[in-house]
Amino acid sequence: MKAKQLPSGNYRVQVIDGYDENGKRIVRSFTAATDWEAMKMADDYKKGLYKKPCELTVHEAFEKYLESRDNILSPSTIKGYNTIKEARLQLIRNTKLCDLTISDVQRAVNNDAKRLSRKSIKSALALLKSAMMMQEVDINLKRITLPPAKTRKKEIPSPEQLMKVIIGSDIELPCLLAMWLSLRISEVRGLQFGDISPDGCYISIRRVKLYIDGQDIVRDSTKTVESARTNQLPTYLYSLIQAVPHEKDTDYIVTLSYEVIRKRFKKLMTENGFDITFHTLRHEFASTLNDLGVPSDYIQKLGGWSTDNVMKSVYTHTSSTKEKMYQEIIDGYFNGIIDNVTQTSHKRAITL
Repeated sequence: MKAKQLPSGNYRVQVIDGYDENGKRIVRSFTAATDWEAMKMADDYKKGLYKKPCELTVHEAFEKYLESRDNILSPSTIKGYNTIKEARLQLIRNTKLCDLTISDVQRAVNNDAKRLSRKSIKSALALLKSAMMMQEVDINLKRITLPPAKTRKKEIPSPEQLMKVIIGSDIELPCLLAMWLSLRISEVRGLQFGDISPDGCYISIRRVKLYIDGQDIVRDSTKTVESARTNQLPTYLYSLIQAVPHEKDTDYIVTLSYEVIRKRFKKLMTENGFDITFHTLRHEFASTLNDLGVPSDYIQKLGGWSTDNVMKSVYTHTSSTKEKMYQEIIDGYFNGIIDNVTQTSHKRAITL
C-alpha cells in the first residue's frame, strides 16, 4: 500500500475491495492532505474501522485531527487541544459532522458561555473549524454569535514598584530576565550558559523548558519563529548570571522549577499588595518600552512577539545601530531604577 501525490498536492491511496459481476476490480480511494493520513484511512478501511468523514462525530473528528499532528504541535498546544476536546462544546460532542448545523454549534457555544470566556470559546471554535476542514466538511462558523468580551482592568504596579521588591529577592534573576528582556517563563528556564556570547554582551533565546502535567519538557525550539532571537545582555544581568555556579555550557542558568518560581513570585507579590502573575512581567516590558518611546517594531522584535500584521513581522526591520540605541535607552532606565533602589536600601541601613 503506497500513497501517490496528486497534482493538487494531496495524497491518494487505493485499496482493491473485491470484484463486480463482470470481474472488474472495485477500487476504493482515500485522499488526504498528507501521505500518512491517506494510508491511515486506507488501513482503517481494511480493518473495518474506517468511517466516511461526515459519519465522524465532533469528538472523533477532534481525535483524528490531533492524531495527524501529534508530532508537529508543541506539547502545550496538544494539552490545550485535549482540554477543548474533553471539556468544551460538549453539547455537540456526539453529533455527526454530516448532521451538524449552525444552530447546534450556537447552542453549544451558549452553554459554554455560562462558564467560559470569549477567548476560550474562540479557541474551541478554531479547533472545530480545523477538524472539519481536515474531513472536508464546511460550516460557516463566522455566523456564530460569541459572548461579549469582558473588560477586566487590573491595576498593574509601576516598574519602580516592582523593582523595589524584586531586587535582592531569591527570584531576582528570573524576574529581571522576564521584565528586562521580555522572556516567557519557559524561555527563562530554558536558558543555558552556552547561550551567552563569549564577550558576555548577547544572549540567545533558542529553546524552552515547558512544565506540563507535572513534568519538565525541553524543546530545542521556541514558541514561534519570531521567538527565536538574540538580545543584548545588560551588564547587571550578566553579573547576576555569572554569580550562578556552573560547570559546563549546557548547565541551566535558572535551576528553579516552574512551581518554585510561581509560588515564590506569588508570595512576594502578595506580601507587597500586588495581584499579578509572573507573565505580567512580560507585559510590563512592553508597556515600559512604549512609555520610553521605543518604536513598536523594535518592541516586537526584542520581545519575540508574532502578530497578524504581516508588514510588521515580515517587511519591517530594525537596523543594528538603532537596536543598540534603543537598548541603551532601556538599560539606562532599568539601571537608574536599580541605582535608586540600591541607594535607598543603603541609606536605610545606615539610619538603622
